[in-house]
Amino acid sequence: MKNILLLTLVSTLGFSAQPKQTTYMCTFDSYATAKGSFDKGTMKFSIITQDDAGTFTIKRSSGDTQGKTIKGDNGLSFVEISKRGNITTTSMTRLPPLENEQKAVHSQNILLGDKIIASQHYGSCQFVSPEQTKKRHISISKIRRHEIYQKLNVEAALRTMTKQDAKYVYAALSGVFPSRQEMEADLSIEGMTIISKIMDEMMNVR
Repeated sequence: MKNILLLTLVSTLGFSAQPKQTTYMCTFDSYATAKGSFDKGTMKFSIITQDDAGTFTIKRSSGDTQGKTIKGDNGLSFVEISKRGNITTTSMTRLPPLENEQKAVHSQNILLGDKIIASQHYGSCQFVSPEQTKKRHISISKIRRHEIYQKLNVEAALRTMTKQDAKYVYAALSGVFPSRQEMEADLSIEGMTIISKIMDEMMNVR
């Protein structure tokens, strides 16, 4: 169901290419600490590299961080150093074909008083094409926005949504629609459904 909604939105939005940059979507499904290994919980974030500068930005739901990219023979490492001197690294393979899923590990080393808190997450990163990172903008009047809000009963839908979904719905009502990357990573089926309906209404010539 989610894939069908995703394809519908993608075909409707007609994404175009952004200025050159490299984006990876990373997902980690298991992790290990001093207490043992665990196969529960999923951590996701995007890595956007600025190749010429040798730097990167990691985009998380909690906020963005930056660091330095280190190139290896068969992969990339992304090193973050916090203001307190704590180090976080994300390493991924980069083997052909480059568009395929690549193995990845995310490591955190935190000094807290006289303690060292360390964890290591295991998963994968995958190249995201520029077309998938492009948002779509549609001009809409306040009157038309209010009409759509009322017709689709968006107020009732928002009551049952997560804050993440609600953020994208409010943006859609303003005429800003998510990229394919955001849809895959952040939106639930319910969120995609209401955004798809908003898009249909905005594209409907009156």
